[in-house]
Amino acid sequence: MNLDEFEFLMDKSKIGLNNNGCVSFEARTNKDRPKLHNIIQENQMENLSVDAFQGMVQKYSSLYQVRKKLQQQKIEQFSNMTPQQVAELSLEQKLEYVELLFPSQQTKDELMSVCQKNEENLRACLFNMDFPKSFWNNEKKSADRFVSLIVKQPEITDKMKNWRDTSLDDKKQMIQQVGKIFEYVYQTAPEIVFFTLEDEKAERRSLGLNEDAPISAAYYQNGKIHFNEERLQSSDNFFAVSVMFHEGTHLRQDINNFDNPLVERIFNSNLTNIHVYENEINNRTGDLYTMQPSEIHAYGLQEYVEQQITEKLGIDKVCHADLGKEIKNVHNKAFSIAKLAQYRSK
Repeated sequence: MNLDEFEFLMDKSKIGLNNNGCVSFEARTNKDRPKLHNIIQENQMENLSVDAFQGMVQKYSSLYQVRKKLQQQKIEQFSNMTPQQVAELSLEQKLEYVELLFPSQQTKDELMSVCQKNEENLRACLFNMDFPKSFWNNEKKSADRFVSLIVKQPEITDKMKNWRDTSLDDKKQMIQQVGKIFEYVYQTAPEIVFFTLEDEKAERRSLGLNEDAPISAAYYQNGKIHFNEERLQSSDNFFAVSVMFHEGTHLRQDINNFDNPLVERIFNSNLTNIHVYENEINNRTGDLYTMQPSEIHAYGLQEYVEQQITEKLGIDKVCHADLGKEIKNVHNKAFSIAKLAQYRSK
């Protein structure tokens, strides 16, 4: 056991007792499971007694606390920079900044405090955190495979052409079909659930979150893709395909490993917590949300998929309901920022 491994156990795992009275460790995220498994095996901690665990904590606790103090000093250094200085940092330094700001065991109060103090610097950091060109090229090749399969499915394309007359149940079924195609292309199976506006408000109340914040048409969380039934019923004719693809991209970000280590760090950096902050302060412009790398990735690929479907099928995107000026503005901003990010990576 070394200090890095001990820090990983403390920060990236849930610690408890199993049925045998031994100390157990559970990874906080899917991506952390392999590393946690290796640490446990290499240090022979499968049946770790409470006394042995306490001895380990006593051995590393002082060094762990020193490291935490140094990390806090580093946060202060970043926070004292101007937005221009933050924008000019290297990608590695920007990642270090956000990794320090958003640790894995952050409370909502800690998140709010960090975001309020660093909001302008976060804007500068996120707006200038670009993916490598090779990453976009590889992602679009996979998206091409997805589109090629979609356009060969009459059950899907016919519904897109006659979306206004398609029942809610048929729209739900179509999302499930698109999910199967997504699974085939990416070897990643999405679990799809549907919710009503009242369901979502009740869930937010139970979590102590702002129930009056805007409710998404769809979102990804903890291995599941959630679709808003009301918004699905009044959605545009591309919704079942492109939004399923968008949220499936978030699923991949969460559970899949990407070849580029910097891209991996981007998706592992807990930046999605920023969306909670904007909801809590009731900021409906979505500025920080639209600048998250995970959203730039998802919106960029979503627009690419929509363009390819239009070219191959000659179907235009048609909205059948007024979803509100605020929602439209956020979506338009997100697509624009994703375009800009791709342009800068060329």
